[in-house]
Amino acid sequence: MLTFVDNMATEACLLPTADEQHVLDDCGPIAIHLRSGQPTVWNPKDALRLREKYRIVGVLTGCLPRAPRQNVHLGLPLQLMSEELTLLLEKGFAELLKDKPVSEEQIAKRVKIMQALKTKKFQEQQDLYKQERQQEMIRQLPNIIEGKKAKRQHAKSSDDQTDSIKEELLNEELEVKSMPLTPTPEKHMLVQLLTENPWENDTMSVEEDWAYPTTSFEKLRYAVFKDLWEKGFYLTSGQKFGGDFLAYPGDPSRFHSFYIVICVDYTQDLYTLDIISMGRLGSNVRKTVLLSSQDVNGQVKYTSLQWTGLA
Repeated sequence: MLTFVDNMATEACLLPTADEQHVLDDCGPIAIHLRSGQPTVWNPKDALRLREKYRIVGVLTGCLPRAPRQNVHLGLPLQLMSEELTLLLEKGFAELLKDKPVSEEQIAKRVKIMQALKTKKFQEQQDLYKQERQQEMIRQLPNIIEGKKAKRQHAKSSDDQTDSIKEELLNEELEVKSMPLTPTPEKHMLVQLLTENPWENDTMSVEEDWAYPTTSFEKLRYAVFKDLWEKGFYLTSGQKFGGDFLAYPGDPSRFHSFYIVICVDYTQDLYTLDIISMGRLGSNVRKTVLLSSQDVNGQVKYTSLQWTGLA
């Protein structure tokens, strides 16, 4: 459950309940792993903290174990934008990690550990299957007895019949408990898919290798992202609307975005046709286009475009 605090529209936010606060207040920086140059988060608690406490949304890129062939609902890992990672590192909320090289001997040792774990989990599932199967057979015993009673050709008195049924039910129950059950093939066992590297000690910090932003446009994008984030907005990529970012007044799962943020150089000349195109773009999707730039003093300036039409 989340509690909604209704302030001004641009300052609306979602706060966790008391039951969830202990998760968000977990001490220590969030572990972000650098894989193929992309910052990713694999721990579900860290992904929760990023969204609820730090207003970092990211995008889920992994398939769900039970529905791997669909792409509507995705799961871990959570991939972050370069601006999101840079902000987290600058604020000290996260640490950037990379897996250490693993030797062939370590790989062989880990394979043995995982095989032993798999065997243990399979045996536990076998025991649970046998217990559930026996309980199901015991629950169905009255129906079995009723079927046998209907097939009797020579009925006895009602009292003798009741005693006979009770005695038969008791004998059947004892037989079920001692009855051997066919084991389930190992290929049908449930396999736990790890979403995070279980070998936690085999990582190293690579924050010094993260060089974003480098170009002037990257610096502009990050300055705009940081300024809007500090103003209380949630930010996601704005590529699907032709912008750099989308700015939300609250969690994107509960709010529509207010602004399409487009980063432009402070001294860049804008043609009238481009301004009209951006204005109509925002009007068609019922959002305000926000032209964002940095002045000569490094302060972020905004110009909003709204299509009002001509009277």
